[in-house]
Amino acid sequence: MIVLLLAGCAQPALRGTGDLGLIIERAAGRVKLIETTGRRELASIEGLGDLAHASVVYSRDGRYAYVFGRDGGLTKVDLLRASVERRVIQAGNSIGGAISQDGRLIAVANYEPGGVRIFDAATLEPLADIPSAYGDGTRRAKVVGITDASGSRFVFSLFEAGEIWIVDASAPRAPRVEKIRNIGKQPYDGFVTPNGRHYIAGLFGEDGLVLVDLWNPEAGARRILEG
Repeated sequence: MIVLLLAGCAQPALRGTGDLGLIIERAAGRVKLIETTGRRELASIEGLGDLAHASVVYSRDGRYAYVFGRDGGLTKVDLLRASVERRVIQAGNSIGGAISQDGRLIAVANYEPGGVRIFDAATLEPLADIPSAYGDGTRRAKVVGITDASGSRFVFSLFEAGEIWIVDASAPRAPRVEKIRNIGKQPYDGFVTPNGRHYIAGLFGEDGLVLVDLWNPEAGARRILEG
């Protein structure tokens, strides 16, 4: 009985995940686990590689964080255990990622070799590779501005190609890609509006933004906020 009581006392304190978050420590290649209610640091988690321009998304239940590193690393962090659960090097140079709205899929945007790779969120098993080939098909564009959309979709921009692609990953091993071409020069950062209807990308090579209606993508992209 004494042994059982001691074992019970050694268990970590129960906590929810709603106030947990990560701070990227890019120069050190680690993340700091914090809780926002008490504004305290809980732990430092090492071994996440090159975190220059790193970004993070969280699982639906708030337990896991997915960190996208510049070295092509995709790292799944367990916030309750303050540890790395899984890590894969899936490309040579990455610039962010997204999690599907149902929480099942992780999509990673890559500079090198260019394209998007889709993974199972639970296991990080690779499910699909979507090369960002454009023009005559021999070149690949950097993928930027990736975000999730309704219906297991991901939306992103192709920097050199001047295109926006919408990927339907309902069948993740055979995703369907819709390409919107000639949207403007060098689309860069992108996001979906709070109502989930519009994807907006800023143009690095021009003074303006482009907008795609995700409820009516066949209408193409239109320019907004010119100048």
